[in-house]
Amino acid sequence: MSDERQLLNGLYRGEAAVLRQIYLMYKDDLLTVARSLVGDINTAEDCLQDVFVRLASEQRRIRRNLKGYLLTCIVNQARDSLRRTETRLKYHGDRPSPRPATTDPARSLAESDEVATVMRALMKLSEQQREIIVLHLQGDLRFREIATMLDLSINTVQSRYRYGMERLQQLVTKKEAI
Repeated sequence: MSDERQLLNGLYRGEAAVLRQIYLMYKDDLLTVARSLVGDINTAEDCLQDVFVRLASEQRRIRRNLKGYLLTCIVNQARDSLRRTETRLKYHGDRPSPRPATTDPARSLAESDEVATVMRALMKLSEQQREIIVLHLQGDLRFREIATMLDLSINTVQSRYRYGMERLQQLVTKKEAI
C-alpha cells in the first residue's frame, strides 16, 4: 500500500496525527500557491487553515492524488477569498487592515523587493492566467493535470500560460508592476 493511501486511510479513521502529517507535508506548497493567487500572506494563511479545517471535518473520500485534491481546494478557497474581498470593497469601500510585520526570517525573505515586484506583477494578470502559472510553477502540476482540475482543454491551459508568462515578463522588466 502506498504512503498516500495509508495517510488517506488514517485520515478516514479520524487520526489527528495523520492530519498533522498531511499538513506538514503539503502546507508550504499550498501556502505558496495561495499567496501567489491572493497576493497577501495573511489571507493565504487563512485559506490554508480553512482548507485543513474542512479536510478534518468532512468525511469525503479522496480517491487518488491527495496533493492534487489539496491544490484544487486551495485554489477554490483563494477564489472565494478574492470574491469576498471584491464584494466588501465594492459595497463597503473597506480596505483590509494591515497586520503587523513579523520577525520570522522565512517571511522576511518572502517580502523581499524582488518577490514583491513579481507578486505585484502576478496580481495584474487575469485570474485565469495567474491560476495556471501558479499551479504549473509553484504547484508543480503538468498542463494536463491543470486542464483536468480546471475543466479546460489542454490547449487553453497552454495558451493562457504562454500569454500570462509573456505579460508577466513585460510587467517585471518594465517595472510596470510597481
